[in-house]
Amino acid sequence: MNQQIILPANDLTIFVNTSDNFEDCWDPFFKLFKTYWPDCPYPIVLNTETKEYKYEGLNIICSKVAAGESRRLGWSECLMRALDRIDSTYILYLQEDYFLESVVKVDLLTHLLNEMSSLNLGAIRLSGTDGIGPFHAINSSLVVEVAKGAKWRLSLQAGLWDRGVLRSLIRKHETPWQLESYGSFRTRRLKKKICSVNQKTFSDFDNNIFPYRPTGVVAGRWVLDVVRPLFEKHGINIDFNVRGSHIRGQRLKKRKSLFVRFIDRLRSVF
Repeated sequence: MNQQIILPANDLTIFVNTSDNFEDCWDPFFKLFKTYWPDCPYPIVLNTETKEYKYEGLNIICSKVAAGESRRLGWSECLMRALDRIDSTYILYLQEDYFLESVVKVDLLTHLLNEMSSLNLGAIRLSGTDGIGPFHAINSSLVVEVAKGAKWRLSLQAGLWDRGVLRSLIRKHETPWQLESYGSFRTRRLKKKICSVNQKTFSDFDNNIFPYRPTGVVAGRWVLDVVRPLFEKHGINIDFNVRGSHIRGQRLKKRKSLFVRFIDRLRSVF
């Protein structure tokens, strides 16, 4: 490992991206977060629209980015507003259904955070590294660069981000899928590298730095084979019928017309 300067705790924010209609995920998420990272030294921002939320023992700040608005903000616009209110250089990007299943490997996370600074990286993807290559070696034993031509170079799975880099890639009209797809194309213009933990080191689930299974909710519905055994293990009581369940492999409906998707793509090029 390279010799590095340890960054102060206030240079990282735990950023949990959500919306108010996923409020039923917050208690399970933070119960598991506190269980598996009880001494987290970093501030936590929960990106809500208007709602306030607290969990005992955790320093949670709700962004409430749509408070006072007469219109419904889009997903990307909410994300942009929240990032603009964060002061730290780096964020650990999470979403409300990234339910921890084991202890966070804090020493490795700290090491990667310092590599973000010493190697001037734009992002380090921590999870779900299958199928996102090709990769290029950099001056790190734990991290590889995701090639500029990779289709899914921008990922919304758990990852360390230079906050300003992520903010520069967002377009307020885009859905999460569009941000990953079109945003991956936009990353080609970046000077900073978009990276991933090395698959050779972190291929096993037990080696994951932030160990969760992508993901607990798909298309607004619970993925029962992920959440049911985990919640039962930790005494988390959820009525799964309220949100319903998603079957893995089930095709998701495309909500926008072909014409609208074409226009969105043109708007997303720059």
